[in-house]
Amino acid sequence: MTNPQSLQKRSFYRSDPIASLLIEKLHLSPLSFGLLSIAIATGLYLLTGWISNTLWSKPGQIGLLQDWLPWVWVLFISPVVLGYYLWSFQALDNVIRDLEKFDVLETNQSEIGRIAIKPYDQNWRTFLALGSAVSFSIFVLVTRSGLKNSWTNSGILPILIVTIATFAMVYMGSILVLNLITNVLVLHRILRKTELNVNPLHPDRCGGLRSLSDYSLKTTYLAAVLGIMVGFIEYQFITQGVGRVYWFAHFIIPLHVILSIACFFGPLLAAHRGMRRAKEELLYEIAQQFQEDYSQIHASLTGDAETFKKGTEKIKELRAFYTLTEEFPVWPFDVQTFRRFLLTIPTPLIGLLPKLIGPLLKKWGIELG
Repeated sequence: MTNPQSLQKRSFYRSDPIASLLIEKLHLSPLSFGLLSIAIATGLYLLTGWISNTLWSKPGQIGLLQDWLPWVWVLFISPVVLGYYLWSFQALDNVIRDLEKFDVLETNQSEIGRIAIKPYDQNWRTFLALGSAVSFSIFVLVTRSGLKNSWTNSGILPILIVTIATFAMVYMGSILVLNLITNVLVLHRILRKTELNVNPLHPDRCGGLRSLSDYSLKTTYLAAVLGIMVGFIEYQFITQGVGRVYWFAHFIIPLHVILSIACFFGPLLAAHRGMRRAKEELLYEIAQQFQEDYSQIHASLTGDAETFKKGTEKIKELRAFYTLTEEFPVWPFDVQTFRRFLLTIPTPLIGLLPKLIGPLLKKWGIELG
C-alpha cells in the first residue's frame, strides 16, 4: 500500500482567483463557505428590506419576511451551490489520492499533474462563466417587472441586490458545472493511460473504487438540489405567467437532466472499462486453463482411473471458479447508489406540478385557492 504522505496534493483551484482566495487565504472549506454565505445573504437581504421599507407586506406589495421563495434560495439552494463550487476544485484530487493510496491506481506524479491540472488552467473558462453570469443577471433584471407577489420586485434596491446575488451565484455555478465536466474528462484521460488494479472481492463491493462511487453520489445530491432550484424557477414562471413570454427558459429542464446523467455516469464509465477488462482477462485465464486440463483428461480416457478422477474434479472446480468470477462487479457503484441517482431525475418537474395537477383537480370539481 502506498504511503499517504508520499502522495502529492494537487491544487486545481489556482486557476480561479475566487477559489484561490477562499481556500488559500481565507482557509474556507465547502461547508464553512456555505454557512458563511447564509450569514452574509441573510444580513444583506434584511438590511435591504429595512432600508427600502419592504420587510413587511403592503397593499400590492409582498414583504421580505412574508415571501418564502427568497429564503429558500438564501437558506438552502445558494449555500449548497456555493459549497459545491469549492468542493468541485478538491474532489478530483481526493479521488485520485484515494485510488493511489490503496494501490488501485499506479500513477506517475508529474504526468498525472500535467494531465489533471492543465484542463483547469484555461482562460476561456473564466470568460464563459462571466458571460453566463452577465446574461442571467440581465435576464433576471428584465423579468423582475413581470413578477407579481414577489419581494424581489418590490423596489429598485431589492431588484438590484437580487441581480447582484444572481451574478455571483451564476458565476460560481457555471464554474461548478465546468469543473464537473472537466473532472469527467480528466478521469477518462488518467484511467485510459494507466492500469487499474481492481480487487473484485473488495468489501466495498466496488472493486476497491468506492471513492469514485462516493464522488458520483455527491454529484447526485447536487443534481437533486439543482433540480429543486430549476423546479422553483419553473413554479415562479408558471404561477406568474412569465413562462409564456420567456418560453425558452423551459429548456433548462432537459439541460439539467443531460448534465445530471453525464456527471453521474461519466466518472463511473471511466472505471467501468478497467473493471470489465480485469474481469475479462481473469475469465480468459480460467478458460485457457480449463481448455488445457480438458484436453489432458480427454487424452487420458483409457489411462489410470485415479488420474482421470482428479482431472475431472479440477474441471468441476474450474467451472465453479468461472461462475464465481462472472459475478464480479464491473461498475464501481451499488444498487442503492443508483436508486438515489434515479430519484434526482424528476426533481425539476416540481415546478410543473401546479400546471399538471391544477387542470386535473378542476376536472374532478376541486378548485385550488
